[in-house]
Amino acid sequence: MIACSFIAGLSSCNKEDKTVNETINGFDIQWNGRFDNKEDRNVIRDMIRDLVYVEGGSFMMGDTLNDALANEGPVHKVNISDFYIGKTEVTQELWETIMDTECGDDASGEWDGNYGHGDKYPAYRVSYSNALDFIDKLHDITGLKFDLPTEAQWEYAARGGKSTTYKKYAGSDKYEDVAVTNENHSKCSVVASKSPNELGLYDMSGNVWEMCRDWYADYTEAEVTDPECTEYGDGYKVFRGGSWNNPARYARVTTRYKQGIHYQDYQTGFRLVIVK
Repeated sequence: MIACSFIAGLSSCNKEDKTVNETINGFDIQWNGRFDNKEDRNVIRDMIRDLVYVEGGSFMMGDTLNDALANEGPVHKVNISDFYIGKTEVTQELWETIMDTECGDDASGEWDGNYGHGDKYPAYRVSYSNALDFIDKLHDITGLKFDLPTEAQWEYAARGGKSTTYKKYAGSDKYEDVAVTNENHSKCSVVASKSPNELGLYDMSGNVWEMCRDWYADYTEAEVTDPECTEYGDGYKVFRGGSWNNPARYARVTTRYKQGIHYQDYQTGFRLVIVK
């Protein structure tokens, strides 16, 4: 309950939220008492409500449509356990709520008109290292152990999870339906501006490249369960999904890209997962 006082016909309301524990979407939240602004908490609550449950199962990972780039094979069987994933990429609004600053460092303000700036745009121009800082702060605030998706979790969810029909893009064989690419856009788009895939996930094809937990490595033919590449290898992390600045071919659900942990630009963001 918010306490309000009325002075000279004007009202002022206490914006603090003293809730300590609550359950949202099946998750038990343990709020950090130092983070008690009601509006900020509501931004986080909305994100948690929008987490999408992905039932575990098995799928064939890699290029199953013979439309591959060199690093998309060999196709191999992967078994995945249950998890939850964000309905959209992390937004600029959520980033600023958690980090108390705008994403990226662009004193020139160039991104305002050229790339898409506002609450409902994806948080971009953040590095892998920045994303981990964000996740650590989100854990401190809520007590929940969020993470970046593994590459296998990401592809499984993009394909539609257990009911995958092996479409080329996340939810369609036509990129125009589901993907923001340079073939239909000249800059980033607000999240969820296209149709979702079978799980109700938006923008897994196009808009911004999405970071994964894995260090980049070549596939093998072996069947694996809940794989994650934890070996440093050549020092690159996996990115998935393509972006507004790439052709539709890079928005396919099997396209793989790699970058260093300090890389950041206007076409790279991330999405959250959590295992309950």
